[in-house]
Amino acid sequence: MYQIFFPARPLQPYIQVYWIVHGPTHQAATIRENIFVDGQADIIFNFGCAYQRQYLNQSGKAESLAVSNLDAQRDYPVAILQDGLIELVGVRFKPGGLGAFLSLPLHEISNQTIELKLAFGEAGVELENRLFDSVGDPAKRMALLDEFFLGRLVLTSPFAFARYVADYIEASFGTARMKQVSSEVGYSIRTVDRLFRQFFGFSPKFYARINRFQRALKLLSDDPQLDLTTLTLACGFYDQSHLTREFTDFTGLPPSTYRLFLLEKAAAPPPNLVQFLQAE
Repeated sequence: MYQIFFPARPLQPYIQVYWIVHGPTHQAATIRENIFVDGQADIIFNFGCAYQRQYLNQSGKAESLAVSNLDAQRDYPVAILQDGLIELVGVRFKPGGLGAFLSLPLHEISNQTIELKLAFGEAGVELENRLFDSVGDPAKRMALLDEFFLGRLVLTSPFAFARYVADYIEASFGTARMKQVSSEVGYSIRTVDRLFRQFFGFSPKFYARINRFQRALKLLSDDPQLDLTTLTLACGFYDQSHLTREFTDFTGLPPSTYRLFLLEKAAAPPPNLVQFLQAE
């Protein structure tokens, strides 16, 4: 069962949703879903069995995760498999949103999974314990999360600058060039790159790639019959080969294969954690 909750209003520019996933009481269940590249970070409080994470890039690496953690922004897709007793509480940050609560530069933790204590100290461990004690009480859990993040919300001028750069890139659907971005904000490309990495975890150029891909993903998801040539032109890719490379890097699948998946899913839709986690 999936439940989605919105954070307190002051947190909404930074946190997309809180969520709870749990299986039948005292019964085993199975979740298996692909998580695509979107520039977002998550905190996952795991009160159930360990879950497997498989890398969908060329490495094919897999790992088992049993403890709660901060899963930072990633530049490659993963598959999640959990088979057993499931009880998860999650925090889904908007791109760059984690930077409003964490003093550590985000580029230092990109592509990493970090224990809560290392990210938030003893307060993170205490929050985990209080969430565990509140099982069966979603309202209490959401109140605890709001209290925790409201107490750690720190906004600075450099963060606001990085957010402005992100807004400019998003408005162009990832087609803005770095010279345009630099001209818009009045700083050198090097300065823009440095400040953006601090709060978003990667370069503005890579963030533009993510935005362009996410637009393609949405258009194809809305209309699986969409011609790939039309998709290429609509999203600003150089050619169809460029679209295929980017789509494969960020999903693990070429767009033609993903389209077949969407068509099969439409015929017999399964529970889908990807839609849940990546919903607008």
